[in-house]
Amino acid sequence: MKFLRNSARLTFVSITLILFFLSNTAYSAPKPSSSIAVNDQSHYVYSANQAAHNVSAFRINPVNGNLTELKGSPYKSGEYPVSIVTSPDNQFVYVANQGSDSVSVFQIDPVNGVLNEINGSPFSAGKYPDAITVSPNGKFAYVTNENAKLIITFNVDQLTGALTKVNKTVSTGEHPISINISPNGKFAYVANFYDHNLSVYKINPKTGIFESSAPNAKTDDRPIYVTITADNRFAYSSNYGSTTVSAFSINQKTGGLTEIKGSPFIAGAQPYSVTTDKDSNYLYAANWGSHDLSVFKINADSGELKEIKGSPYNTGWFPYAVVRDYDKPYVYVANNGEGTISAYHVDEQSGALESIKGSPYPTELGPYSMIISGFAMIE
Repeated sequence: MKFLRNSARLTFVSITLILFFLSNTAYSAPKPSSSIAVNDQSHYVYSANQAAHNVSAFRINPVNGNLTELKGSPYKSGEYPVSIVTSPDNQFVYVANQGSDSVSVFQIDPVNGVLNEINGSPFSAGKYPDAITVSPNGKFAYVTNENAKLIITFNVDQLTGALTKVNKTVSTGEHPISINISPNGKFAYVANFYDHNLSVYKINPKTGIFESSAPNAKTDDRPIYVTITADNRFAYSSNYGSTTVSAFSINQKTGGLTEIKGSPFIAGAQPYSVTTDKDSNYLYAANWGSHDLSVFKINADSGELKEIKGSPYNTGWFPYAVVRDYDKPYVYVANNGEGTISAYHVDEQSGALESIKGSPYPTELGPYSMIISGFAMIE
C-alpha cells in the first residue's frame, strides 16, 4: 500500500506510531549486540521497517526462540521498505523500497547473518514497488508496481545477487500488492486489491516471464496477501477489506484456482498477512484491525480451514507480517503500530501458540514485512 500518497489507513498508522513512541519509552530499540559466531544451521529474522527506512536483523535462539539483534543492525535501506525476501540459497536479501522506487540487495554473511549491501544496489524498480519475490530456482525476481498495474521481471546474477531488468512487463489487475510463487516454481499469483481477485500466471521456465494461464479468481473484499502451501495444492488470500481468508485448490496443469467449500473463512478484523508451515498443516493470519493472530488447521484432503482452540492470539498493535520458521516450532509477528516483533512457540500436536519469554522484541519504527533465512527452501 502506498505510504506517501492518499492512504487514510497508513496516515492513521503514522499518527499512531508517533503518539506511541512519544508516550511509551518501553519499546525504544536496543543497541545491537556483538557479532555471534554460529554454524550454518542458524536461522535469522529480517524485518523491513517501513517508517524507519531500514532493515533489522535478529538471530533466532534454536532452543527457546528468543531473538538477539545482530551486529550493525539496523541496516539502511531505501525509503519506506515494504517487502523483504531472501534468495532460495539464503545468500541474499531483497528489499522493495516503495518511497524510493527501488530494490536494495544485501549479501548475508554466512558466519553471522550480518547484511552487507552489494555493489550496484539499490536497483531501479519502477514507480511504487509494493512487493518482491524470487523464483524457487533463484534465477528471477519479480516486483509489483501498484499504480502501473504491472509486474517487472529481473534476471538475478546468482553469484553477486545483482538485478537486471527484463524488457517485457506483465499486466495485473487494479492495484496489485502481494505476489507469490508456488514452491514448485510453475505458477504465480498476485493479489489485486481493488479488483477483489487474484491474477493467475504460468511461468516460462526459460525466460521467467509470466503467462496468463487461467481466469482471475474472485476473493472476498480487497485481497492484500496470497500464500501457497508447501505441497503446491492450496492457495489462500487474506482479505483486508473484510474479516476473512479465501481458500482455493490449485489445478496442477494450469495453476487455475477453484474456491474451496466453506470459503471465505472468518479470521480477525482486516487480516493482512498469511503464511503456512512446511507440512501444510496450519495457516496463520495476522489481523491488523483486531491486533491478533488467527491460527487454522488445514484439512489435508480438501484445504478447508478450521480455527484451532485458543485462537486468536494477542499480538502487538497493528500486526502486518507473520512468518513461521520452517525447521523450528516458532512463529513471529511484526507489530507495525508499536515497533515490535511478537514471538510464539508452537505446540506441534495441537498447533496452539505460547508467547516466548522476552516477547515482544523491539525493532525500529514500523516493521512491515519479515522473512526467516537459514532453512532449506522446498522445491
